Amino acid sequence: LMLFAVKHDAMNGSETVPNLLEALIVRVEDDIHELEIADADLLESTRWYESCRPDRRKMLEKSAEASLHRAPRTRGPHLRRMEVTDESTANSARSIAHTPLQVLVENSESDGALVKFSLRAFATRAAWELCFGAGTLCTPPALRIESPGGQGELPKLLRARLNEAADRGLEPRIVVITDCDGEWVGDVKAKAQEIRDMCSSAAVPCPPLNKRTAENYIPDAAWRAWAAEPQYTNGSPAVDALLRLSYHQRDHVNIGRANTDPWDSSKPAAASLFADVSIQDRELLKAGRLKGRGSSAIASILETHKSVLTAAEFQARDNQGDLEAVVRCIEDGL
Repeated sequence: LMLFAVKHDAMNGSETVPNLLEALIVRVEDDIHELEIADADLLESTRWYESCRPDRRKMLEKSAEASLHRAPRTRGPHLRRMEVTDESTANSARSIAHTPLQVLVENSESDGALVKFSLRAFATRAAWELCFGAGTLCTPPALRIESPGGQGELPKLLRARLNEAADRGLEPRIVVITDCDGEWVGDVKAKAQEIRDMCSSAAVPCPPLNKRTAENYIPDAAWRAWAAEPQYTNGSPAVDALLRLSYHQRDHVNIGRANTDPWDSSKPAAASLFADVSIQDRELLKAGRLKGRGSSAIASILETHKSVLTAAEFQARDNQGDLEAVVRCIEDGL
C-alpha cells in the first residue's frame, strides 16, 4: 500500500524506535507495504540493524539493495511515500501500516461488486492481489470495502472515518465511491453532491460515477449472458429493450424492480432524453425484473458471468472512463 522510507536517524534512534520499526516490518513481510532504506550504506552501523536477528538483517540488506535501484513510481500500489525519521514518525508509520485502505460505498453488494469487477478488469496484478488475493488473508487486510447499510447514510460513515483518523493523528486513507443518481446527462442529485463536497473539503478522493447507478455500468455481454440462462429467459424481452436504448439513455434509465417506471416523464429533461423510445419498449422495461434480487442482483450477474467481463466490454459501456478512474484512485491509495 505505502512505501515507508526509513531514515538513518530513525534506525539509530532511541530504544523504543526498533520496536516500532519491527511492527512496521511485519506488514512489509506480509507484502502489504514496501520498505525503503535511506542512507543504505550506513545500515549496518545502526542500532536497529545491530539489534536484529540474522534473518531480519538479511531482509533489511535486501531492502537496502533494492532501494538503490528502485525507479520512481508514477502509479500505485505503493505510490504514496512516507519518511520515517524519528520516534514520532515511526509511531505514525506503524499505525498507518496497520490501517486498511477504506473504500466507502453506498451499498456493499451493488457498488461493492462494481468496484471489485472494475479492479478485476483494469487493475495491475499487484493491486488485484492486495485487494482480493493474498492481501485479504492478512490482519488487517490491505483493503476494506465498507457500506453504511442504508441509503443516505454514507456522509455519516465518511464523517466517522475522518474523525477516527483525526483522533489518531493520521491522514485518512479513504476512497469514496458514490453514484450520481442522475436522471439525465449532467444531473447530480443533492445527496451525491453533498458527498462529493465533503470529500473535496477533506481532500478525500471521490472519483465521480456519472451514470445513474451501478447497474447502469453492467456491460452488454453480461446482460446477454444473464438473459440466456434458462431461469431468466422471461427477462429476455426487457434486456432486448434495454440494449436498444441509446448510449446516454442506458446511462440514466432506472433499472429497478418489476413495475418500476424506467424514467420520470414529468421531468422535461428526462422526457426529452427518452423521447424516441417506443411505448412498447417502455412497457417492457417497466415490467422487466432487471433489478432481480434487489441490490444483490448486480453482484450475482457479474459473478456468474465474469468470464465475459473483459476490459473492452467495460470500456464499451463506460467510454468516459469512470471505472478506470475509480481503479486508478484505489491503486494510488494502496
